[in-house]
Amino acid sequence: MNITMCWQTIAVFSVSLSQGCLLLPRRDTAGFNTIDMGELAFPTIMLTIFLMWIGASPNSTGGGIKTSTFAIALLNTLSLARGQTNVEVFKRQIADISIRRAFSIMWLSLLVIGMGVTLISYDQPELDLIKVVFECFSAYSTVGLSLNLTTELSDFSKMVVSVIMFVGRVSMLTIFIALLKNRRQRNYRYPTEEITIN
Repeated sequence: MNITMCWQTIAVFSVSLSQGCLLLPRRDTAGFNTIDMGELAFPTIMLTIFLMWIGASPNSTGGGIKTSTFAIALLNTLSLARGQTNVEVFKRQIADISIRRAFSIMWLSLLVIGMGVTLISYDQPELDLIKVVFECFSAYSTVGLSLNLTTELSDFSKMVVSVIMFVGRVSMLTIFIALLKNRRQRNYRYPTEEITIN
């Protein structure tokens, strides 16, 4: 291998590394990108979808389910695997209500995104499914990235994406709480029942 090929390899690697460093931090914010998103490889698209879904940290303007929600769910899974009854981190115990909220936010986000993918795919079956999935995750997390699909969407599909953006920004759990919250406090407790799972 001559010196020219060696320098070309280093140049290609450094450009790829810099593009990756610019792409990954931006997956939860303003849709800024320096490369054509439509040219990404499938594993990169899947990683970007996952990172968009997790999103930003709490109390920020970024979207997604939030890093703390994902962390609580992961810690709960690890504590269950270890046989622990409580979720503990940094010498603190996570409140049960936080764990319940985290899992509610996660499954409601996937429900909203899944419904969006289903509606868009039903309306426009000719579209590439991975592009539709990417578009819906990006909309829910209010990221602004696209695999060059937005211009091909019908008016109905654009409405679906808009609703997903609204629900993702407000949170489906917040909408449910506003619509279904029981104002009266109960003065009783039912007996606890252990349910077989898996």
